[in-house]
Amino acid sequence: MPNSHKHPSVSIHYLNIINNALERMGFNSPDIEQLTQRFSEQEYYFNRVPLDTLNSAWQSAEAITQDPIIGLHVGEKIHPHDYGLLGQIMMNCANIAQALEKILSVEFIINNLFVSKVIEENGYAVNRIYSQQYEAESIRHIIEQDISALINIGIFVMNKDFTVHNRPIEIHFRHKPAGDIKEYERILKTKVLFEQEYNQAIFPPAVLESAIYNPNPRIAELLNDELQQLLHEVENKDALTLRLWRYFQNSEASVELDIESIAQQFNITARTLQRRLQQEGTSFQDELKYYRTQQAKQFLNANSLSISEIAFEMGFNDNSAFHKAFKRWTGLTPKEFQSSRKY
Repeated sequence: MPNSHKHPSVSIHYLNIINNALERMGFNSPDIEQLTQRFSEQEYYFNRVPLDTLNSAWQSAEAITQDPIIGLHVGEKIHPHDYGLLGQIMMNCANIAQALEKILSVEFIINNLFVSKVIEENGYAVNRIYSQQYEAESIRHIIEQDISALINIGIFVMNKDFTVHNRPIEIHFRHKPAGDIKEYERILKTKVLFEQEYNQAIFPPAVLESAIYNPNPRIAELLNDELQQLLHEVENKDALTLRLWRYFQNSEASVELDIESIAQQFNITARTLQRRLQQEGTSFQDELKYYRTQQAKQFLNANSLSISEIAFEMGFNDNSAFHKAFKRWTGLTPKEFQSSRKY
């Protein structure tokens, strides 16, 4: 799957999650069933479909249900068991913080469209989806389903509704509303804002301490062993390019990414890393340039930091060095890019 990060995809398992939720709502999607029924359950994690196919599946679901916010309603009906091994792990963590840390660190197993992270910002816990590489409206169903599932699975694994101490404070979407805002607020349990910088859910820090209902430490240990085996299988099946991008995405923005240290992390030599990437039609230098370009564009799109602050966040010694690098990567200066970008 060469350059698979440039052709974002989800696993068949992800489509099956959507299909299960639709069936609970009393609907059947022939388009999704056709994609999922070709594979056994063991193959769900490893067989993938591209973003275009996923969007077609969502359009089919919207047409069948006549529901423009079907993503929200699917997220509301998703059960942790739909996520298979990942859902079982979530239900046997000690608290919400542990569950999010565990699941978000391996979300690439079913979804490499974007990266989600829990960060602390302005005294709040923020589950942020980094998806600025896509036009906001083009992934609306996907984002609405993802955040709706986050909120409603939280209620399930705690075995109680959110309280005044841990309930969501605000939900932010980059896209425009596609339905009744009151319905958004009913499903997401809080105030919802649109056309924001990020897709994200904002909580008081206390939510991270919320206990999972009746976890079993022994089962958690066994599930973690199974997860490690699954990760090993995924790593063996995935292109090296995709593994490299996961490494990039899990590194701090300011960390220098050099081929020698990364090859060491992969237990191969730098020469072998470069040779295997060439077999996949790319090179370390090309992948690093593409990643750093996307990283810089995300910072500039967010418009929450000055260019000097972005330069610092990305590990440049000064604004001038960042300016030259970005011009080399894109042909535009940072300011020219900000002036030309389209939302």
